[in-house]
Amino acid sequence: MAIVARGFPGLTFGTTPWSATDSTKRTPAKESGLARCWQSFDFSDSSKVTPTIKEEVRRHGFPQSIRADAYFFLSGGSILQRQYPPGAYNALAASTSNLSDDAIYSVEDDVGNARVLFKDTRLFSTAKGAEVLSRIIFAYIQHNPACGYFKGLASIAALLLTAFGKEREEQAFWTLVALLERRLFPSTNGQVPAGARTDVQVLQLLLAQKLPALVTLLTKFGADAMDTFCYTWFSTAFTRVLPYEVVLRIWDCVVVEGPKVSLRVAMALIKMCSSSVQSCTNIEVLCRVVESRLSRFQDANALLSVAFRGLGSLSSTAVDAARTRASASLQRSHSAHPTPLSAGASSNAMCSLSTSSGGSSNSSSRTLLKQVSIWPSPKTSGILSTA
Repeated sequence: MAIVARGFPGLTFGTTPWSATDSTKRTPAKESGLARCWQSFDFSDSSKVTPTIKEEVRRHGFPQSIRADAYFFLSGGSILQRQYPPGAYNALAASTSNLSDDAIYSVEDDVGNARVLFKDTRLFSTAKGAEVLSRIIFAYIQHNPACGYFKGLASIAALLLTAFGKEREEQAFWTLVALLERRLFPSTNGQVPAGARTDVQVLQLLLAQKLPALVTLLTKFGADAMDTFCYTWFSTAFTRVLPYEVVLRIWDCVVVEGPKVSLRVAMALIKMCSSSVQSCTNIEVLCRVVESRLSRFQDANALLSVAFRGLGSLSSTAVDAARTRASASLQRSHSAHPTPLSAGASSNAMCSLSTSSGGSSNSSSRTLLKQVSIWPSPKTSGILSTA
């Protein structure tokens, strides 16, 4: 029995778990017969990503058996790893000397939440998987101190780990860096809270061109309605919005095509939620209704079809122009209403916790190679709950 999803024309929410659906689940039989385009594909050469490859990824995603390699090479993770001296990741992961207690406790809480979110995966059924996840998170917030810790980092890193496995921990880390800094938020160098706020503004500008009637409906909920409605989509890279097999299909396209994909997916979700936007009376109700429906949404093929075929053309020039306008608008807003240092991060910034001041991420990483304070295992130190 399936329930028709109001607000998602032509789509249904089945009672069968998402992992059993054909559109996102690949069986061993399917994996054994890779599409011809993958059989001799050289992932180390990103110039080989042809229009045919892009279309294959849009239609079918990466086969599970090659997804980790595809992410590591095509995101730029392998290039990043080579740019740093051997041992750079281990040094970053082993040190918490630059972190505040608040940052460490926030990581602990979010790792616990990620274990719940991914409770059906073998990786996080034991404390070992959680320890690996913690090391990757601690390494990232020290690699990019300008970003610091933000809610959602754990779920993004956890989903990457499910693709890589704990045996490829270091590759998962460098892929995380590349995904955030080069594919999802290149305009802010991986500073996710700032990048997500910018993307919300860009989304609103693009919606005004593509779906003006929906923008009018959303603005009836207030000036900050778009931020309230969509910020988490971007700041968590959809990991706390959609089932994670659907998210992986989105990421497959992001790895190949870059940040435009997130904007297309967000516009597609809003378009598919149009009846909910029309019927809900306030933004809080709308958020609850859409959150409930998206958490059960299983059809990645339908979503990506709307994203890439149901919105018309979306040139890089148009996106860049919208991003420039959005960045300027946010800068003016920040200058007019500076946030007091004592006030901390805004609620929409999802608790960004800076880990140090100044300096580039590269210099920060190399400094840590010289001055490493060994981080005790969360299992023995009590930093990480094993419950």
